[in-house]
Parts: sequence; structure tokens; C-alpha cells
Amino acid sequence: METNYQNYSIGLDIGTNSVGWAVINSDTFKVMRRGRKALWGVRLFEEANTAVSRRTARGTRRRYDRRRKRIKLLQDLFRDEIMKIDPLFFKKLQESFYSPKDKVNKTIQMTPDDHKIMSDYYEKYPTIYHVRKAVIDGTETDIRLVYLALHHIIKYRGNFLYEGDFKIKELNISSALKNIFNTLEECNDTLENLNVELINYDDLEQTLRIESRIDRGKMIREVLKEVAPKNFVNEFSKAMLGNQFNIVTMLGLDDDNLKTSFKGSDFDDNLDSIEKVSGKYIDVLTAMQELYNQLFLVDLFKGEENPSISELMVKRYDKHKKDLKQLKELLRLNKKEYHKIFKTRKKDKKDAICEYDKYIHNQSSLDEFQKVVRSALINIYGEEIYQNQYAKFVENNDFMPRITDSDNGKYPYQLNKEELLSIIRTQGNRYPFLLDKVERKDDKEKEDNLYKLVKILSFRIPYYVGPLNDSMSEKDSKNPNAWIQYKVKGTNQLVTPYNFEDLVDLDASAELFIKRMLSRCTYLLNEYAMPTNSLLYSKFKVLNELKQITINDHRLIDFGHDFFIKVYRDLFLKKGSVTEKTFVDYLRMQPDMSMFRGEFVIKGYSAEKKFANSMQSYVDFFGTDGIFENTLYGIDDAEQIIEWITIFEDKKMLERKIRKSYPNLSDKQIAKCVSKRYKGWSSLSRKLLTEIKNDDGKSIMDLLEGLTEDASKQGQNFMQILNDSNYHFQEKIAEANQIEDNTGKISYDVVDELATSPANKRGIYQALKVVEEVVDYMGYEPKNICVEMSRGDDKIKQRKDNRKKYLENLYKNNCKDVENYNRLMKTLEDTEDSKFSNEKVFLYFIQHGKSLYSGEPIDIAHLEECEVDHIIPRTLIKDDSWDNKALVFRNENQIKAASLVLPESYRTDKNKKWWKMLLNQKLISKKKFYSLVRSQYSEKDIEGFIQRQLVETRQIIKHVVNILKSYHKDSTVVYLNAGLSHNYRDRFDLFKFRDINDYHHAHDAYLAAVLGIYQKDIFKQSIDIDLVKEQTKKLYDTKQYKELGYGLVINSINNEYLKYDKKTGEVKTNFDADYFNHLVCDTLYRNDILISKKTEIRTGEFYNQTKNPHGGKGVPLKKNLSTQLYGAYTSLNPAYAVLIRYTNKGKEFQRMIGMPILYVSQPVQEQFNYIRQLLNLSENDSILIIKDCIPFYSLLDWNGQICMLVGASDKVEVCNGKEFQIDKQRMKRWGKSLCRLFEPKRVKLVDDVTYSEHLNEIIRYIIDKVEQEYVLYQNLVSDMKNIFHYTNPNELSIEEREKGIVEMFKLLSCNSLCANLKVLNKDYSKSFGRKNERTISNAKIINISPSGLYRRIEQ
Repeated sequence: METNYQNYSIGLDIGTNSVGWAVINSDTFKVMRRGRKALWGVRLFEEANTAVSRRTARGTRRRYDRRRKRIKLLQDLFRDEIMKIDPLFFKKLQESFYSPKDKVNKTIQMTPDDHKIMSDYYEKYPTIYHVRKAVIDGTETDIRLVYLALHHIIKYRGNFLYEGDFKIKELNISSALKNIFNTLEECNDTLENLNVELINYDDLEQTLRIESRIDRGKMIREVLKEVAPKNFVNEFSKAMLGNQFNIVTMLGLDDDNLKTSFKGSDFDDNLDSIEKVSGKYIDVLTAMQELYNQLFLVDLFKGEENPSISELMVKRYDKHKKDLKQLKELLRLNKKEYHKIFKTRKKDKKDAICEYDKYIHNQSSLDEFQKVVRSALINIYGEEIYQNQYAKFVENNDFMPRITDSDNGKYPYQLNKEELLSIIRTQGNRYPFLLDKVERKDDKEKEDNLYKLVKILSFRIPYYVGPLNDSMSEKDSKNPNAWIQYKVKGTNQLVTPYNFEDLVDLDASAELFIKRMLSRCTYLLNEYAMPTNSLLYSKFKVLNELKQITINDHRLIDFGHDFFIKVYRDLFLKKGSVTEKTFVDYLRMQPDMSMFRGEFVIKGYSAEKKFANSMQSYVDFFGTDGIFENTLYGIDDAEQIIEWITIFEDKKMLERKIRKSYPNLSDKQIAKCVSKRYKGWSSLSRKLLTEIKNDDGKSIMDLLEGLTEDASKQGQNFMQILNDSNYHFQEKIAEANQIEDNTGKISYDVVDELATSPANKRGIYQALKVVEEVVDYMGYEPKNICVEMSRGDDKIKQRKDNRKKYLENLYKNNCKDVENYNRLMKTLEDTEDSKFSNEKVFLYFIQHGKSLYSGEPIDIAHLEECEVDHIIPRTLIKDDSWDNKALVFRNENQIKAASLVLPESYRTDKNKKWWKMLLNQKLISKKKFYSLVRSQYSEKDIEGFIQRQLVETRQIIKHVVNILKSYHKDSTVVYLNAGLSHNYRDRFDLFKFRDINDYHHAHDAYLAAVLGIYQKDIFKQSIDIDLVKEQTKKLYDTKQYKELGYGLVINSINNEYLKYDKKTGEVKTNFDADYFNHLVCDTLYRNDILISKKTEIRTGEFYNQTKNPHGGKGVPLKKNLSTQLYGAYTSLNPAYAVLIRYTNKGKEFQRMIGMPILYVSQPVQEQFNYIRQLLNLSENDSILIIKDCIPFYSLLDWNGQICMLVGASDKVEVCNGKEFQIDKQRMKRWGKSLCRLFEPKRVKLVDDVTYSEHLNEIIRYIIDKVEQEYVLYQNLVSDMKNIFHYTNPNELSIEEREKGIVEMFKLLSCNSLCANLKVLNKDYSKSFGRKNERTISNAKIINISPSGLYRRIEQ
């Protein structure tokens, strides 16, 4: 008997925390069924995060571990000598942490004599720096104090920013300044009027050395006022003073404000977010930080010949002591002010800590403390006396200097090294072991560097070697975060500073490091990307930019291919960077340009009045006095060295690799290589640009150079070449990415190498698992797999969500030259924040308060006289972005009508100049500018608009398609633009309510399937496009705007546009648009959707890092540390839950509890000990784990309550596990009201009376539903009825009802949210409905497969 297989298609909606899927009949468009199941569903999962926090924590652990090992080596050197006079010395040090009340860990109790000795010690040596100074001077020789001095030096050794010997007097401030401004000039494309050539670096250096902070700030602004924009100068001045400065304001960036400071570790702590915002300017900022650090040292040591940290700190201590005494005397006249600054009452309450304690413990800055002192003294003595007598005492950089300061990390380790060498010289004769050295291995190594103590101090594991394993065992060698290679394998010898180079194979480790560092190509998954400064990639960027250059409105390429290449060779291969002045001077010398008589208007730069891209790395190697001058080395050799420079910050390793591979380079040439600072990686591979060829044998680079016989295509840029269907590059890329035939199970390795975020990878992998399971369930392959993938959060959209702030930043930074600036700025400041949700208000300010088409002023009080027009009409493409919107007068909109381009009367020279100003001020984008000035669109352009609506251009989608094709070769994979589903929903008022349930993901997958088939099989074959265009013009003429506003593709789904036989009048297709639309709309109201959520076994931090003070409850900080004496972590983080059976006082119990991450890998007995402590069980009580490893987000049937497990300790926390459903009839009735509820800006969708009535119905529906179906919350029904006035909800205002409904939907969603009813009444609970601290003794565990098609219940 033959099985009747129906053609089916799978639709996928892939997000970062969900995958919607749907199986439809390919012929009828209906969701298919098998048995009782409708074959569509949603897979939910937690969004994956980047590894930044884990990597940071791992780095911190390693840093502390290495510090402990350095101290251990130091103790080994001192042990024998110290044991002679004080055998318990190290034990005492170890136990010094413990409280005297700790009888468990404190084994050595101090005697009265010990207390006397300690008292004398602190009197003689108030700080460790006093000890260091005495040991260096030789006035203190006690071996224990010598150890303590060296212990402090080695523990806090300083930074390694400077290589080799370091002398403060040799710091080159002028050179650091040149580096900053040269780097700024190279990468600048946001700052106007930057004139670096005007800087007098000697004057600027002297300015930076001025002692008074106030005077220094004034003079910096004065010296740089003609050099850079005011905003840059002001923020630069703040940065050099150690104050907070705004990176976005300083660099003219288009982003949210981001402030930082070079003082302390703020800049380094936030480097990831700073790098994201600053982009290529990060090199400027790191150069500024380096300058600040140099100025800090110069200021600190004030030109001392032989600076000493110990001497400095002793002086700071004495100064602080003196100032403190004087300040206390001044404040004693006023008890209130004195107590405010010096009286701490309760140390465990932050607000009760006095200002002085905040200051000395680095909880407030010097500036903040000075303000407090200034205010107190003025309150006591008055402003005049303060200014005349005390201002000089308080308001200076040297007021009450701290010894422990956030800036202590800025000391170079060489300063500590000098003190360590001084101790060796002073104390070496008395203690000869201090003079121990290691065997010399390098003739160039200085004698001082051979001391074992110096080795301990200065030893650093090179970053390209990575973390050291504790041994060279096979187990350690498999650590995924380690790649170290040893010269001899199989030995258990520990690596130390003394034998590091004997045991570690530096070159082999470096090679493995290179492989880890290389980025992947965005297009070719198995290829490595090139360095940003690669010669090939630099050439690619330069040629791509040259393609967009116009000279007096003529494209550069239109002057001929030979001239195009001549510009590239004459300018870029000789000068590296090219400014507009250089370019114009060059053009004036060219005979081909003589017709312009020396007058040139250049457009198309990627930077402000200059080329953003350059061939600087080529000039470095092959230019005049280049690195490879007078050698036989070529392009490939330069590429190799550029890659090494990009990878290796360690100059010694870089030099060693270059010397080994390029022996014919001189010392001078090698020094030039080492001095280069190439950073960053591109997203493209060499193979993509040069090895993939079209049918004519041309590569992308060939075509980018214009090497084609088709003159019309010589001007194509990279994206145009890549997507030109005649070249077939996309097909060839897909072929190159083809994964080998795979019939096995899908593994994460398939997506691991994709060049995308972890969040996207997780979504893709879950989608692949769903498809795998669905196909297995169906028993045969689908005809089509239709893929839609969410784009994630749009950075620009997020930024403009706070529209007023966004506009204020733009106006202040870019628009001060506007003629009506003051009026506009005042209007902007006076306009309420809420008004900016009105797109007319936002566009009003974007357009300088004028009509974008005529430039005529608009009255903001009468915006109703204006309309928002779509520049490219929605008849052609549904583009509702700001780039396609214009605020214009109503009559201007009517004149433009459905025209694709603006009428010529609008495209005047005056308007073009104004639009260009808006572009330069970043008020409009390049895309919007070109839409405004465009004079015509060709048929090819229009075809392009249509094509862009049909397909996705993102490369990640294409990779997903390739993966699907490799597993499902008999299926056609269709990927479509996410905008199509959105437009379809808009056309038929099919609202999407994310806050009610998760069904919308399956609905979107269904839309992806049906629209994918429509796109693939019907649109071009069965639809008469010309008829669609003709009909849309009629609709426009009759002002039926809503009917035509969804883009040409969605508008075409209409029986009127089907192709027909002109002779017979018969339709040429079986497609029925009315049936299609009715079915789709009807389907999107269905609720028979399968839901599954990915369960989770948690890993990571053992503890909640919040700490309770001593005396509080919680988890001991370490084993055997009393929480009463030392405080505690608030809780252990659970990995999963377990179901246990136990006895207590002779009775048997059963319950679900959490198993902490800390105990997962511990022996069973340790787990039992934890459980005994958790539940206060005795040793005689029995424990049995009857169900191990119950993951979080497991679905439970707990006495009829369908819930999810979300937390566990001694008890568990659950949340709702049942999706909230609204039937079709009610959804149709309430649709517009629900839309208004969740999107307040759409208030006009429904009138207030109807809206109020619907809100009442919704409130009653929710409460009735809970009472009838939600066993988990039935105990709350009575409270709900009271809170929401069930019998008459009108007793609540509309706003209160809105807030309440939104909170109730949160409670009924399938996550751990609960309802915050404080929004209605401060006496109500902010966690209404939370189900924590629950004792579950019996529950059914419902195991659900990824698709939800399979379920298994465990009792």
C-alpha cells in the first residue's frame, strides 16, 4: 500500500531567545495536523550572553593566583633565615587575617608582650612605606621587616607599560602629544576644523606641566582653541586634569553620552563599552591615557633625579598628618560640621560613614572631599575669611594626600624594581641569599636582572603563551582556555620565573596563539579574515571609496579606467593618507582635468574633506625610505609582517620572529617594523577578494579595479559587485561554504564558527534542532524551508528612543552655525519630553523647523497643517524609517503625489545646499540626502526596490540557508525579508501582542512559510507587476492611502493583479488571493500552538556576590570561616534541583531542593553534609536522592498546577507554565484596544468610550480565566477582584486599569515575572503572585522535546 505523502513546507522565525516554527501544506497553505496536534510551535530559551564577564572574572582569578605564587617563591627564599629567629613568623602572617575571637583558625594567640611589640612597631612605622624606607636606608635590619618590605614590593609591583629601563626625566611628553594628534588626524571623520599643523608641541607640553589645575585647564583651552573644535578642547582639558570627560561630545560621535576618567581604573574597567562607542578612535583614547599617566608621574615626583615611592609616600603621610591636624582645629568651632566630616556612627550603613572615612577609603575623590571641606569652612567662617585665609590651604592638589589611592596602579614596576635593588645592595652583605642569581642565558641581559628577587618581581607570562597549567599533565593540556606548549612533555616540573624559558616553547605557543586570534571571514566561514592594515584590504577599502568619489558631479571612474588607477597609484601608493587639498592640487596638475579650470567640488569622501582610507602600510614598506627599501622582499613578506605586528604586542617576540624569518633585514629595518602599531581585523578574507572568480575569470578585486569590458559596471562598488546576479558571486560563496553531506545528528559545532553573536548562534542552533525533529516526525523531507530571522535591536532606533536628548546632543555639537539656532534650541528645551513621541515634532527639529521640500518655516504650534510624506512612496516600498520621512506642508505633498522623485521645483540649488548642511550636521543620513536629490529612477532601480523587499541581504541568513541545505538537500530553502511579515500584519490589522503570550513567534513562522511560498512560486510568475503599479497610482489619485501603504509585494496579493490570457480573459494561475488572505488572517487567531522551553543546568559563580556584614546569615566566605565574625555571601547559586527523601526526628519527608554549583562535582557525602546543614538534620537522619538533576525551566504538574521551576534552595520557586489564551472572537473585538494598551502612541485606534468598555471586559476575562484555569493563582482571585473592582472596574481610572492589566499579563506570562501592583496603590505588593519559598514534595516532571512534538511525564 502506497503512502500518500503531502508536500509540506516549514516556516522558521529565528530570534535570539525564541524560534517559531510551522508546518504547512505547500498547496493549501494550511497548518498541517497529525493526530490531535497542529504542527506549529515555539521553542523558547534564555538569550546567550558574550563571554566578557566570565573572561574578566577568569583573568582576575589568574592575576591573584599568580600573585600568590610570587609570594610563595619569596617565602621559599626567606624561609631558612627567618626560621632561625621566628619559626612561627609565616604562620602568624597567615593567621593575621583571622579575628582574635576565632578559636578554630587562630591557633597562635597574642601575648601581652606581643601586643607591646606591635604597638611599638606601629608607632615607629605607621605605614609599610616607612618600613620600606628604613630597610632601604639600612636603619632597619630585622629579617622579618626586610621580608615585609619585599613582600609589599612584589605584591604591588606596578604596571608594565614601559619596557626596559625607565626614567621619569626621560618621559617624552611632546612625543606623546604628537602621537595623540597624529592618530586623531588619521582616523578623524567626525570633527570639523581640525588643524593639527597649528600645534606648537613645546608650548603645549609646558602648559601641561603647569602646577595649578585651574590655570592648567585654562591654558590648555587657550593653546588648542584654533586647533580643534571647542567641544574637543574642553573635554580634552578635563581628561588631562583627571576629571570625567565625555567621549561622545569630545569626538563628535553619534551615540549616547559616555563619560569616563583616566584617574584610577575607570577607563580600564569600562574599556569594552568605551571601545564599542569610540570605534577607531580607541587608539586616540589609549594614547591620551598614556599621556595622562606620564603627566601623573611627572607631577608626582616633580622632577626628582632618583624618585622613590617609599620616600614619596612617607612625605605624603607627613603632609596628610599635618593637614589633618590643622583641619580638625579649624572645624572644632562647629560640632555639627566636625561630626559630618569626622564622626562615623555605624560602619555597616553607607550613609552614616563620615566624609573623611569616605575619602581615605577611596569612596570619594579629592575634588569631592575639598568641596565638602570648603562648604564646612564657609559655613563656619564666612566666604570672605575663607577666601582670604583658608582657600589656599584647601584648594590645591597636595591637600591631605592619600597613601592608598586609586592612582597607585599607575606606578611603573621599574620604580619598585629600583627599591628592590636598593634593598639587595643594602641588606645583601648581612643576608647573602638576597644576592642569589639565576644562570645567564642571554649575553645582552643586564647583571641586575639576574637576581632571583628581580626575576620574581619582573616575571610576566607573555599573553601569547596564555595561562600556565599547574603541571604538564595530559589533563591540563586539554584545558580549552590554555594553549601553552612545552619543550619537554611528560614532566611534572613546575614553571617558575627561573626556568620559564627552559620549559616553555615560546615560538610554538605563539603559533597556536595566532590561530586563536585570527578572525573569521564574514562571507567564507572557513577562511581567516585579513588584518585591517593588510596591503590587500587597504587597497580594497581605498578602491571602494574611490568608486563613490565625484568631481564636479562626475564620477571619478567616468574619466576612464586608466585615470582611476593613476589616481590610486600616484597618490595613495606614494602618500598613504590623502586629504582634499592634496587631491585637488593633484587634479589641477592633470591634463584630463583642464576643462574645469582648476575649480573642483569633490563629493563622496567617507571622512570629512578627506579620504577615510589609505595605503599607509604600503608606504611604510615600499615607500621612500620604506622598510623593504633595497631588499628583495615583496608583498607577501610585508603581509606576513603586518599580520605579526597586528597579533603581537610583545616587541621582543615580534623582533624574534622577524629576525628568524627575514635575516636580510638590518637592525634599523627591524626596529622600524617593531615600532609600527597596526591594530584590528577586517571582516573579509583574501580568498573572497582574489580567489573566487566569476564566469569570465575575474575576482572581486579585479572588478573593483574596473577590469571589465562592460563600461557600465566599472563604477560598481563591493556590495554591487557581490550582489550582481550576472557575476554569480553569491552562488559561488554558497558553494564554498557548503558543509559536507551530513546525515548525523546536528551538533553545536555547525554554528560555532559563524561570524555572529552568541545570541544569534544559540537561536540558529535551536532552529536547526527543531527542523531536525520536525522532519524526523514527518518521516520525509519538506518541499521548502522558509526562513525569517529577526534583526535584533537597532542601535539607531534605541538611541532615538530618547528623542529629545538625542536632538539636544546633535544641536549642541553640530548645529550652532544654523541661523535660527538660539530660537530652535530654546523651543527644543521648552518642549516636553512626551511630545517627541509625535513624529511631526521630531521631524520639525530634524529639519531646522522648516518644510523639507520647500524650506519654508513651519509653526510648531500648528503642525496639523503639515503632513509626514514618504520620500520614496509606499506604493513601491514599505519604508517607515526616518530616512524616508519628511515633514512638509499639505499642498507640497499633493504636488509630489506618487512620484518616485521630488519635483524639480523642490530640487533647487538652494535646497540642495541646505540638505547638504543637514547631512553634515548628522540630522539626516546619506541615504535620505540622495533620495532627496535624486532626479530619476530607472526600471533597473525599481526592480531593485522590489528585489530588496523579497530577499534578505544579511550574510548570516545566507549561512543559515547553507547549513539547512547541507542537511536537507531535497528541500528548497527560501529566505525572506523580515519586513514582509510586518507589512502583511499592518495591511490586515493583524496585531502582534508580545506581552500576552509567546504564540506570535509561531504566527510569524507561519507567515514566513506562506509568504515564502508566495515569493518563490507566485509573485513573479502569476502577478502582473505593471498592473499593480497602474492600480496603485489610481489609489493615490483617489487618496486611498491606507490601501497602498504596504509596499508593492504585499499590495500585489490581490486577485485583480493576477496575470490573465488577453485572448481568452482566463487567469493563468490557480492562486486565489482572496482565499489566501482569508486563510492567513483566520490562522493568526488560532491558539493550538505547541510550546517548549529549553531547560538549563546553571554554571558559573558559586555564590551570590552580595555580602552580608559579620553577624549576618548566609554562606561562609570560606570553609571554616564563621559568618558571625567575617560576614557571609547571601546565598549559594544553584545548578539544578534534586528530589530527596529524608528522615527528621523519626518521620519521613520528601521535598525538592536546590543543589549548589559548588557541590555538583563534590562526592556524594559532601552533598549530604550540605543537605544536613541546609535542613538542620542530625547525623542519624537518613538522606536519599530519589531524583537527581532536575534542570531549571523544567515544566511541572504540581497538584494540577502547571508551573516552571525557576529557583531552588531549601525550598523552590516556580512560575506560571501555562500560556494565556484569548479566543478569536474576543481578540477581534479587543484587538485595537489591546494595541492602544501596549502602544500608547496609537491612541486614535479606538475611541475612549469603547476603550474603557473593553478594558473592563479584559479585566473580568483575566480574573475569570485565572479562577477557572490557573490553579497556581486561584488563591489570589479574591484579592484580584477587590483590587480591580470586579463588579465595577470603572471605579478605577483608565490609566489605573491600563497599568493593572499590563501587570497581570506579566504575572500570567511563562517566565519568572510577577505583577507589581504598587503602580495602583503603594500598599499593594510589588511582587504580587510570586511563588517562592514553596515546598514541593510530589510533582510530575513534563519533559518536552525542542519542537514540543514529544512529551514524556515522569512521576
